[in-house]
Amino acid sequence: MDHWLESKELPYHMFSACGLVRKDELVLIIKNRRRGWEMAGGTIEQGETITEALKREIQEESGILCEPEHLTGIYQNLIVKDGYGPLEGMKLPPIINLAFICKYISGEASASEEAEDVRWVTPEEATRMVTHPLYAQRLSDILQFDGSVVFSSYEYDNCITVFKSKEKM
Repeated sequence: MDHWLESKELPYHMFSACGLVRKDELVLIIKNRRRGWEMAGGTIEQGETITEALKREIQEESGILCEPEHLTGIYQNLIVKDGYGPLEGMKLPPIINLAFICKYISGEASASEEAEDVRWVTPEEATRMVTHPLYAQRLSDILQFDGSVVFSSYEYDNCITVFKSKEKM
């Protein structure tokens, strides 16, 4: 019998989505105050579809309207971690992130409450600028997208990353 049926504790995860927006030969990255340069994205809220959440997050963070084109990766953090900021004192559930390639539709890149800087850069510049290990891996996977979706499970807490598995599907 499944553990959660015996314990009456339902399994739970948070879901988020990120996207690398392409415009001609450039890609969009944002600078997060805590994590540095990364792709725009965020948590999927109750009642939202994955692509609605992705488009909303990218627009909120960067001012850019986009359209998701390809799912490139599914990334599963296996641990519960401590909350921060307004979530301090809470335990955050494991996160599953869905990564996409997105097509630029319209808008001017501009900083926001969530992103202190927003830039269109070459893929090579993005690779140098995105240094957080999890986001650097996602960026690399997107830039090497060959039609196969990457699935990666890992444990990440306090800047320690332990990759459990990575495969293409």
